[in-house]
Amino acid sequence: MNFYVGVNGGQSSTVAAIGDERGTILGRGVAPPADLIGQARESRRQAETIDLAIERARLNANLPEDTFFVAVVCGISGYEEGEPTPQLAARAQCVRVVHDSEIALEGALEGKPGIVVISGTGSGAFGVDERGRRVRVGGWGYLFGDEGSAFWIARRALTLAMRREDRGDTTLLRSAALAFFAQPSLRAIQLAFGHGELSRPTLAAFAQAVSELARNGDVDAHLIRSEAARALADNAYYADARLEKQPGRRVTYAGGVFGDRQLHETWSEALRERIPDVAIVEPLGDCLAGALRFAHNDAGCDRKQS
Repeated sequence: MNFYVGVNGGQSSTVAAIGDERGTILGRGVAPPADLIGQARESRRQAETIDLAIERARLNANLPEDTFFVAVVCGISGYEEGEPTPQLAARAQCVRVVHDSEIALEGALEGKPGIVVISGTGSGAFGVDERGRRVRVGGWGYLFGDEGSAFWIARRALTLAMRREDRGDTTLLRSAALAFFAQPSLRAIQLAFGHGELSRPTLAAFAQAVSELARNGDVDAHLIRSEAARALADNAYYADARLEKQPGRRVTYAGGVFGDRQLHETWSEALRERIPDVAIVEPLGDCLAGALRFAHNDAGCDRKQS
């Protein structure tokens, strides 16, 4: 039997899935984030993290240690085409690495043209038109962009709470932040992040508390959530504007932020305002499904292994 590996390397975790030739997922494995933010270009962390996720998936699938894979396809946050392929320990005929937005679109639309808007720890959009033209929007990282992402929502909420505190005001955002991070003050939160005691994924997770405040009627949280939804709609609009015009372009979505139902509705409304004839569709599969589809169907590998 032939075995294939799909890897989704996001900013919060790295997940690997091993599938067989029939498309059945045999095992999954989870490891820390595989991006290289804050790491030297020659860092081995990415390869080691991917190998760890694959090894955990192999153990979960009860496959032997010397299992040989036909293909390994990794979608990695922040990966740029032309960058060196991580030198993996996993035994495979070929290894291919792409940006994680590509596996998101492949999984969501199963190879059909369209646009996927992503909002997890980071954010961005990726689109392919009927002629195969490809465009990526956003994904500039937590320092320069990622508008509408979980990290952006959390940072925006903390910034607003801090500015209000400077004016002598108290906010529900402040109270929620102190409780969520178990810190005595907003300055303690700022120092903890600056010293690396609070990771980016941990800070981004505060977006869930902001969403809860918005659901309970907090005006500040509601405005932040609406701003995030509009920013995500802009990503789809910019991608659509750079692709060949096609009535009823399919736009789909991926990432945990879209689990907020009200944000999803606001995003859909804003998107229809920007692209009146858009077809907003539910994703057919997730990023791992997209990576495994690539592993089964795409012969273009960056590296052959013996």
